[in-house]
Amino acid sequence: MSISPDGVIDWQVHKGVLVRGSYESSLMIKSRGSAGDGMATHLWIDGNISKFLQGHNLFGSRDLIDLVYKTFTRLTNELDSLTFDLRHAASAEQAILAGDFDVKCLDINQLYQLDNDRSVESWLYAAEMQAHRRAGRSTATRGTVYIGKNSRRWAVKFYNKYREMLKNQKDCHPCYDRLLSFSQGLLRAELRLLSIELKELGISKGHQLTPSTIDELFTSYMGKIEMTKNATLIDEQLLNLPRAVQATYQMWRTGVSCREMLPHRTFYRHRKILLESGIDINFPPISPDRNNVVPLLRIVEAVPIQNPEWAYHYDLIA
Repeated sequence: MSISPDGVIDWQVHKGVLVRGSYESSLMIKSRGSAGDGMATHLWIDGNISKFLQGHNLFGSRDLIDLVYKTFTRLTNELDSLTFDLRHAASAEQAILAGDFDVKCLDINQLYQLDNDRSVESWLYAAEMQAHRRAGRSTATRGTVYIGKNSRRWAVKFYNKYREMLKNQKDCHPCYDRLLSFSQGLLRAELRLLSIELKELGISKGHQLTPSTIDELFTSYMGKIEMTKNATLIDEQLLNLPRAVQATYQMWRTGVSCREMLPHRTFYRHRKILLESGIDINFPPISPDRNNVVPLLRIVEAVPIQNPEWAYHYDLIA
């Protein structure tokens, strides 16, 4: 609380309780309101409920009602530190199952496979330079590209999920190595719809956000992003070559005559190195490959990757 010099309480706040979930993930909870008998009327929950249930947020479910229900059940049935009025808890449970709860903000995430880490970084760099929406262009902070970062309505961000996991995830999940390996080469797109935008869309309750509706919203807002230039994706064969000859290989693969472009000694030195990988730059490729240069938006319009089958086997989906 804050008390002024004359003894007036300017403000006060009830401290929250940290509730541990799966593998060190947690939620902050507080009581709100008063029933007049020492019991609160509402439970305020702050945190990522998907990560609370799963122990990770690499992928998950788009069944919002199910996520909220499982979180509520876990808090009311499994935690000895909390006391609930069973009659009111049962009433709240029925409301949740019916989707009768307010939605003030919605985050929708999707993963896209770009094959390797350097392709993701290449895509992000190009998006930083070229992506924009009607209200303004993109901005970048620490490797994350934001579109509409300070908007009061909606925003999108893209980042390298593999590098984010390396930087932020603790090696506490029993499947951490498997999850980290799966995340390599993944571009993460996150759409955030804020209360003003949801109100304009006529969305206010959980039952309005079915998995198919969530998919439609994500596709619709991705379509509002303009990306006019191209990004060059990096293939695995290029990554395995010595750095000195990578540019020569790229040039050869797109049909450029390396003999004409390179100094005489450089050409034969690079040719010798590339021959060890079965590549002879003395001859043009059978069919010049330009598929690694793609429009930025084509990636996020493509069919996104699905949750892997092994994730269900290891109980990694809430």
